[in-house]
Amino acid sequence: MFKILIVIIGIFGIYSSLKDSPLVGIYEHLSYYTNLSNLLCILFFFIYSARMLLNIKKDVHNYYPNLKGAITITILITFIVYNLILRPFMHDVDGVMKLNSIGNTIVHVVLPLMVLFDYILFDEKGKFNKKFAFTWVLIPFTYFIFICIRAKMGGTFTYANSRYPYFFLDIDEYGIPQVMVNLIISIILILTLIYLYVFIDKKIEDKFKKRI
Repeated sequence: MFKILIVIIGIFGIYSSLKDSPLVGIYEHLSYYTNLSNLLCILFFFIYSARMLLNIKKDVHNYYPNLKGAITITILITFIVYNLILRPFMHDVDGVMKLNSIGNTIVHVVLPLMVLFDYILFDEKGKFNKKFAFTWVLIPFTYFIFICIRAKMGGTFTYANSRYPYFFLDIDEYGIPQVMVNLIISIILILTLIYLYVFIDKKIEDKFKKRI
């Protein structure tokens, strides 16, 4: 039921965000990392919950744990970057962005925390492949490639008034060398987050085994 709730709230969050941004086209809206990461979670948890319903008598609480780990990290990046880096510098723009709206709060705060809580409450710990975990960074890196291709094809992000949605990726403003530095720093920080997550997961498993 919690996984189904993630899907329902996620869809409502995306819908509300679209409704609150009538001046932003759907192509532009769905070009933001936030919305793509939310859609990825919605799709994954829809498949996950459907699989659980079809196998109601079996233990299916570990559905591709490494894939789920990658998706959890992907949505946590949304939560961290928005709340710690972007939010302090943002402001409302009529028809484009309502920072305190229900939709904006869901996609940036509520859904990421729900995905994290799903892991905390229901997942069996210690199932991550530490050697494979570094590949989780490929999802945000693929987004960077997508944004570069999108910029070459043209089109401006309404809120940023730039071909790039986030200032630290803006090649037009800061040039390729600076953005490459930003990208390398971002990858290092994401890898740190990944292996901190895997480390904590292993510690929880070890502590649970000791109690048994």
